[in-house]
Amino acid sequence: MNKYYLILVIGGITFGTAAIFIRLSDLTPGMIAFFRFFIAGIILSRGRINLRKVLTQWKTGALLSAHMILFIASVYRTTIIDSTVLVSTSPLFSLVLAPLAGIKNSRKDVIAGVVAFVGVLIMNFPLNEGYLIGNVLAILSALTISMYTILLSRVKDEDPLTPAAYIYLMSSVFSLPIMILQGVGKINFYSLLSLVGLIVFPTLIGHTSVVYSSGHVKPQHIEVIGLLEPVVATVLAFPIFDQIPTLFEMLGGIVIILSILTLLWNRW
Repeated sequence: MNKYYLILVIGGITFGTAAIFIRLSDLTPGMIAFFRFFIAGIILSRGRINLRKVLTQWKTGALLSAHMILFIASVYRTTIIDSTVLVSTSPLFSLVLAPLAGIKNSRKDVIAGVVAFVGVLIMNFPLNEGYLIGNVLAILSALTISMYTILLSRVKDEDPLTPAAYIYLMSSVFSLPIMILQGVGKINFYSLLSLVGLIVFPTLIGHTSVVYSSGHVKPQHIEVIGLLEPVVATVLAFPIFDQIPTLFEMLGGIVIILSILTLLWNRW
């Protein structure tokens, strides 16, 4: 398999742990977003921080910060499955926004994106209207991450870890005011353990896989492969939170996996 697609698949799987760690934590969205990106940025920068280059990533940093805070807030206001499924409508936004950024949609892009979106609809049927605010926040999170991925395709650097570090540090800057307003929440063993999990898996592995592959893989493809997140989250939510997946969630997950296989075809 093409190494960039393989890296994205691994990253997509780790994204599925995000909602689990967030639900286990008693920290505020601002606290999680700030420390998650700040610590990840420090680790990837390896102690070599160029402030000027950090500031050049203000657009990507702002979008990633907005995505993260909206997503975390949605997890607290709806079910894990609804949150991860709705945030995974991002491929549809990417299909619409990509041409505006000069990125063409091929027939395969459209087919994979539409099939993935159908899978998302199936997984989220019927939508729980009682969690309307959380669901809206998840959709806004999907919009911001699709904008981030498209903008990221223009970031060029010989060492992909360098822009990732600067993007994370810039995201922490935008997350800091939110943390100050919201406070830190409850600091306990599970919250700290969850924060470590969020830094290692969906951030250092997950988000960094996106930065590493951008420029080599279309944003539309990155978003479709990212749909492994709700599938993995649904599987993990069953043994951890006793959230038993419905027939629709299982069928939708199968459809999503088929859409990803469509993109991976001929790339083995």
